[in-house]
Amino acid sequence: MALYDEFAWTETAHGRWERNIDEAEQFYTTLARRFEGTGRTFFAMTAHVSFSLSGEVGSLDPITALKNAWLQLRYDHPTIASWVEYDTKSNRCKKVYEPFLKLGKSGAILIPPVPKLPTLFLITRENPTGDYQADVVLRSHHDIIDGIGSLHLLNNLFKYASLFLEKPDSPLPQFGDEWKTLSPPLRVAACIPASLDEKQQTRIKKLSKTNASIREGIEIAKLPFHKGQAVPGCHQRIELNLDLEQSQQLRHAIKDIGASVTHVYHAAIALVLRDLQDRGPNERSVRYINYALINERPLCKSPYSTPQHAAAVYHSVSGSSLVIDLTVPSAEDNTRNHKIKKDELLDVVEQVKRYYLEIRDDTEHISLAPHYWALSTPAYPAGPDAPLSQQRMMHHQSLSLVWVSWIIF
Repeated sequence: MALYDEFAWTETAHGRWERNIDEAEQFYTTLARRFEGTGRTFFAMTAHVSFSLSGEVGSLDPITALKNAWLQLRYDHPTIASWVEYDTKSNRCKKVYEPFLKLGKSGAILIPPVPKLPTLFLITRENPTGDYQADVVLRSHHDIIDGIGSLHLLNNLFKYASLFLEKPDSPLPQFGDEWKTLSPPLRVAACIPASLDEKQQTRIKKLSKTNASIREGIEIAKLPFHKGQAVPGCHQRIELNLDLEQSQQLRHAIKDIGASVTHVYHAAIALVLRDLQDRGPNERSVRYINYALINERPLCKSPYSTPQHAAAVYHSVSGSSLVIDLTVPSAEDNTRNHKIKKDELLDVVEQVKRYYLEIRDDTEHISLAPHYWALSTPAYPAGPDAPLSQQRMMHHQSLSLVWVSWIIF
């Protein structure tokens, strides 16, 4: 179809396939490039599964089973072996695929790097009971895969690993035609029109003005800046594991107030960030501003709506900003008690809920999604060297983020 010709995978040389990237992929590619000078990958994807095997596991050892499963996954989802690079001839970024194998690595790694190609790490753990215990960690650039896609991919990985453990003689895939299932970008998967009508263009302009105005004349709640190193140090992720009883209590409590885990989680982030603000002699107002990421796989046409296309960026960003006004108490205010915090949390949850529901019920959102991505994307640094300006930026702003994984049983 001519509308999507620029996003069609084309063989540009023997065994090399290329296509243009859309706005969602360009957003993640650009930010990774702009902040390359920090020594870290902006918005890198990290997905992991902890697993254990007890008793007899058959004639095939777990590591070989996982390698075979990754090989099968590599055949089913060839886009997982693709990457994005800047093409100097066309002056734009392209997604590239070449049919060579990139098998996983093993060994204990404190901070797995983000290689050019998505890579699977296997970290084994000693267990006195004799059971086999390990962690599988997927590290990838975000322009290749997203969060929901990572869940689909790892789920498929363990399906195949189980198959190879049960049937060690299962045949391995024969490469050569796997390029036929390379994934298109969101624009193609969701059949998004190439341009906006006049009404939609007016809406985009109005939205841009509104998003700019909400930052005027008020203090924005930010992570406190601490002077120190100019580049990031060791990153550490801390899990909060909830057992079955705790998970059920949480789910029931959230259901009782008509909200979702996402609503409550996002509301809690706003309040925790507010509590991190420095207190002065008087209470003051601050504004929490953020955005939402929306899984768009349900709106993609088949088979892109299914786990068959896990290695893809099939989500959107909200156009309007989430805005929550909060009060930072004075340094001497000791009247805040549990009931006040609970009431405040419920109020913020309701605001977050309305925000998400407005996006969900917006029938034009998917058509506007590429333009929302474009509004948030800065210029791509096309030179050969890592942008040094981004290194200097680290002196002036804190880019530390705290990620918490909710594991609901």
